[in-house]
Amino acid sequence: MAGEIYVIMTGNDNQLWPRCMEQSLVAMGFDTPYFETWHAKDYDAYLALQHKDAKAGTPQADIKAQATLWFNRATKLSESVGDLWLHREGADLYWAETTDAGPVFDPISDSEVMIAKPVTKWSKRNRKTQALGWDSIHPKARNYIVAQQAMFHIANADIQDYFRALVEGAPLDPWHNRSDWKAALGDKSLVKHPPLTEFAITRMMETVKQTVANSSGQVVQRTMKNKELRCSDDELRSHIAELMEQQGGICKLTGLQMHLDKQDGADLDMLVSLDRIDSNGHYEIGNMQLVCRFVNFWKCSQDNGRFLELLDLIFKQRGLS
Repeated sequence: MAGEIYVIMTGNDNQLWPRCMEQSLVAMGFDTPYFETWHAKDYDAYLALQHKDAKAGTPQADIKAQATLWFNRATKLSESVGDLWLHREGADLYWAETTDAGPVFDPISDSEVMIAKPVTKWSKRNRKTQALGWDSIHPKARNYIVAQQAMFHIANADIQDYFRALVEGAPLDPWHNRSDWKAALGDKSLVKHPPLTEFAITRMMETVKQTVANSSGQVVQRTMKNKELRCSDDELRSHIAELMEQQGGICKLTGLQMHLDKQDGADLDMLVSLDRIDSNGHYEIGNMQLVCRFVNFWKCSQDNGRFLELLDLIFKQRGLS
């Protein structure tokens, strides 16, 4: 993440934000005549429009500065690649990065055109799935987000590094421990939101304990296999966290991206689930893996090898292999 950092408002009264979210865009609106002269790369014509629309008595230098500012904003947005874009929406801070896809120009109305650039999916969580709530961002950094500008370039290198660290989920102590930052915070404290992985780990631990409690070899309609938990709570939590990192959120058996609890658009069948590699064994270090929830249900008492054989049969039957 080495590009520039911008704060964007996405059009008058933030009118383009729903579209930006839905279509993964960063955008601003331009009156059609201004768009047409900018798109033609005709700065002189753009400046002439600015002169025509300026209030009587406006200094020539101010008119030219305004024209240059907006002309350059449109250019920077449309040509942006690999830049970090920030947008505040209520109590949440969203971020996205521009891709190398071409710009998008689309009429908003008879008199206005959208200038947009494709971005990665907008997220209100950092790369480690912690919520980027307004209450978790230091006031020294917030000051750069509250500027009421259509598009604002964060030029301060130190603040750039802070926001990059914030998005990456890296430690923020190098800033928060400074005397001036502490003074700016005063007697208040910043909220540290737990990552989504913590909710997932807690759920999996509770599920395992319930499974073990209900599988002591008792006879219901069938004899259930005895399953034991052969590690402490701390060891289990630590091991699941290690598996989450090792597998990078990918299901061990299917290669699918697993979903996390409370994730936007989470599919219950795709939730991360703790599975025994050898279904005849117990829940112990070395015999656990993370899979999609539906895989755990389907696999049931099969071992890994047999389950993958059956998957291959399905693929062959459907002509997918």
